[in-house]
Amino acid sequence: MAIQVEEQGIVPIIEEELQVFDASAKAFRIGEKDPIEFQQYRLREGVYGQRQADVQMIRVKLPGGIVSARQLEVLGEVARKYTPLDRGHITTRECIQYHHVPLEDSVLLKFSLARVGVTSREACGNTVRNVISCPLAGVCRDEVFDITPYMTAYVRYFIRKPFTQIMPRKFKSSFSPCASDCANAPYHDIGFVANVKDGKQGFAIYVGGGSSIMPRAAQVLYDFVSVDEYLRVSEAVLRIFNKSDELRKNRMMARIKVLVDRIGIDEFRKLVETELQEPWAKDAIAPEPYMIKNYEKTPSGPAPAATEPEDTSVEYLHWKETNAVPQRQDGYSTVYLKVPQGDLSSTQFEDLARLSRAFGNGFVRLDFEQDLVLRWVPNSKLTALWKELKAIDLAEAGVHEITDTVSCPGTDSCKLGITASMGANRAIRDRLIELDIVDPLVRQMHVKTSGCPNGCGRHHLGSIGFQGAAVKGADGHQVPAYEVYIGGQYDKSGEFRYAKRVSTKLPSKRVPDATERIIKYYQAERQEGEVFNAFVDRVGHPAFEKLLADLRDVSTPEENFSLYEDWDRQGFYVLERGEG
Repeated sequence: MAIQVEEQGIVPIIEEELQVFDASAKAFRIGEKDPIEFQQYRLREGVYGQRQADVQMIRVKLPGGIVSARQLEVLGEVARKYTPLDRGHITTRECIQYHHVPLEDSVLLKFSLARVGVTSREACGNTVRNVISCPLAGVCRDEVFDITPYMTAYVRYFIRKPFTQIMPRKFKSSFSPCASDCANAPYHDIGFVANVKDGKQGFAIYVGGGSSIMPRAAQVLYDFVSVDEYLRVSEAVLRIFNKSDELRKNRMMARIKVLVDRIGIDEFRKLVETELQEPWAKDAIAPEPYMIKNYEKTPSGPAPAATEPEDTSVEYLHWKETNAVPQRQDGYSTVYLKVPQGDLSSTQFEDLARLSRAFGNGFVRLDFEQDLVLRWVPNSKLTALWKELKAIDLAEAGVHEITDTVSCPGTDSCKLGITASMGANRAIRDRLIELDIVDPLVRQMHVKTSGCPNGCGRHHLGSIGFQGAAVKGADGHQVPAYEVYIGGQYDKSGEFRYAKRVSTKLPSKRVPDATERIIKYYQAERQEGEVFNAFVDRVGHPAFEKLLADLRDVSTPEENFSLYEDWDRQGFYVLERGEG
């Protein structure tokens, strides 16, 4: 099976890898490949097991969330051809996931993507995962410099590195172009925030962040590392992580944050300094050979003049206010598209390809809120774009506001999931829309849902976060439930903090009620101008435990059977988990 490459992407495509995957998958299907060995291999290839038998999740690695129009067309094509649900899912890591793909079709899917320079290589497994960046990089009015070329160099330098193939655990990275840190460096194993010192470009480097069962904010390893040195320092960090045999003893405690937490950032910095004396680090690692400069086309000349009057309706003006951000380039805006649940149909992928060519620069970016970003939209074309977006159901206002909820797939597909987080999150969003919230202090809140403690829905960062759990019901039955987290923050001020758990578990079917109750309590009891997190700090978490106490009660199945069913399910809930 040969590849006719139409377009080069950020990650180089190696046809031999795809041929090897094809052969390995065939060998596994006929019983000639050890299951454990194949599992480790397919994870590095971005192919994840599902809770449903004989189908896979394919995670497409899109560094910086950058996608060309042609790539969008092919992403839509494979959604239609290889997924029974005819859709792809935007993740909080700026990837696209496809679910329910038979293993034999995953080979064909990967070959299709490779035609346009897209890969799933090292999107899963104990590797350097997809690197996220601020979707405004290159157009942000506040940016120190455009981090995109340095992000691409980082990706291309570490992809396929022998020592990053089976690290103790996964390794997540982010790049932000200004102090607002839109990509959330403290949330990552390593994070880079653009900085300038004495006229030299570089980065503040953070190390040791992550959520899951042990949330930790990454700490400053260096407040400035020049762009000539950031790859060398990054490699030292990764080599220390890879060599840590202590971390390999317990998979649940095998992230770099555990090492930093155990020895402290100062001792970790000493390890880095020692590692930088090793022979591999003798020479500088210049980023230029690995960079892709000008990967995205940018318009030349002034923005085009308007050809039709701007819409003056309340609906349009609200959308423009919340979803369009003026670029540093005069006459252009970046437009955010709110994508409910992060799900895009095959037709929407293709429509977005068309719109990116007609209204933007032929590219889009994904963001970690599961939304989509069109850049380089002339201000004169905003009205026309809005009308086109309405026609494909992607013109909802209020991006990054409270109705822009975030969720992982949960038990819809994930083996690690405990609850049906997508269904719960959909119900929460429906309730929030019903409430028709106009209060600006409430609108700036965030609600996030994860189906298990791993936190792929980023519930630890939510103003209100829900983490999948299970509680005992009557007659030995289990009830799908959620732990409640309050007070996370990651706004444009650069402030970052994890939400803290409220000591209560609520039946899954009551999370919309809990969300509404928390909001109304805040509105009724806050002080003048008091933002939600300041309110949380003032009243304390026990106040929320008391507020939600009666929602914990579980009646018998005869009295309320719905509590024993998860969202979009029928029959008694049963906790089932496995390995990916």
